[in-house]
Amino acid sequence: MIVCADDYGLSDGIDEAILELCRRGKLSAVSCMVALERCSAEAMARLLELKSSVDIGLHLCLTDIGMALSECSAWPGGKPPQLPSFPKLVSRLYLGFEDAHLPKTIAAQHELFIQKCGAGPAFIDGHLYAHQLPSIADALEAFVQSLPAESRPYVRNTELSLPDLRSRRLPWLKAAFIGRAGRQMRQRLRNAGIRTNQGFTGIYDFKRFRQYPSYLPRFVECLPHRNGILVVHPGRGEAWREQELAALLEFSFPPGKLNRFEG
Repeated sequence: MIVCADDYGLSDGIDEAILELCRRGKLSAVSCMVALERCSAEAMARLLELKSSVDIGLHLCLTDIGMALSECSAWPGGKPPQLPSFPKLVSRLYLGFEDAHLPKTIAAQHELFIQKCGAGPAFIDGHLYAHQLPSIADALEAFVQSLPAESRPYVRNTELSLPDLRSRRLPWLKAAFIGRAGRQMRQRLRNAGIRTNQGFTGIYDFKRFRQYPSYLPRFVECLPHRNGILVVHPGRGEAWREQELAALLEFSFPPGKLNRFEG
């Protein structure tokens, strides 16, 4: 099972929490927002010190989160674009509007990862799982296939088992929507010969964060495969992130359960 923390580079509190969990052997993957100006080469260097025990991936930023983007000559037009809000992005894509900048936006963030880390990412996913939306999934598939075979990262999908969630009395309504997109993404990636995870969990309503300590062991039970992913969002400065951090620090994963992506 892979335990992957998202949002590295978003804030100091998140970065410090993720680094602490890595040092304590509680994570096996970290997804990084290198498109952000504050997710600098120096910030990435602190994480790269731990790369022998964690896979380091690219967390694509495709929506506006109110933070400055890094300069990069590979951006469309040579400068950071104005990203849309998540609702606007979703509505445009599902209405069939094409975004000619998508391929260049993905390529630019991959290039930023290489600039800041010295090598390509182990995997790619998207903030708010936006990489699975129509057109974006097309562009991402084409981009990964354009890379040399030996340099292709695996791409994350969010397919999860609703029967498993319901049988373990875990939240399933939000997971149903995200899981449906993940199911389509997983099939797409398998058809294209792109490596992807087998199983995904960790989705819940963040407003119910106080229940996270009881959710965590049941999330773990949902992942029998070595390449299954438990996504986590630890941090400091926000109550829900702090609750996840505390639960992860206290939780003991079964011996041999935690691993990096294989295959």
